[in-house]
Amino acid sequence: MNSDDIHQFGLRFMYRQLLENDFEVLSVEPDLETFPQIVAKKDDQLYFIIVQTAVYPEVGDLPSNYQIRQIQEHATKHKAIAKFASLGLANADAKKESKKSELRKGSELFVNYSGLKELVRV
Repeated sequence: MNSDDIHQFGLRFMYRQLLENDFEVLSVEPDLETFPQIVAKKDDQLYFIIVQTAVYPEVGDLPSNYQIRQIQEHATKHKAIAKFASLGLANADAKKESKKSELRKGSELFVNYSGLKELVRV
């Protein structure tokens, strides 16, 4: 899988997670450099969701402080809440630690995801 495939997988995963948690997904932006990637709504509240996906042993990292400020300003302007989804993907069929980072289209993947987080730089 290349970086676009990895990002697309992350977006599809988050789309399903949001629907399962009673969000209405209004739009999905597949461009890696466009923020937010997902705009959703739940209980009349608008959400801007940043999705970052990485390959084992890494997990998706926050955008830069500058990008976070821009996203937060944009969210405030639209009365939205900015959230961050960090995903890490690993090859589920790997027998050795060194093979967990080798992802192939159509193969089984483990997803490291611990829920939506507030978009803040720590």
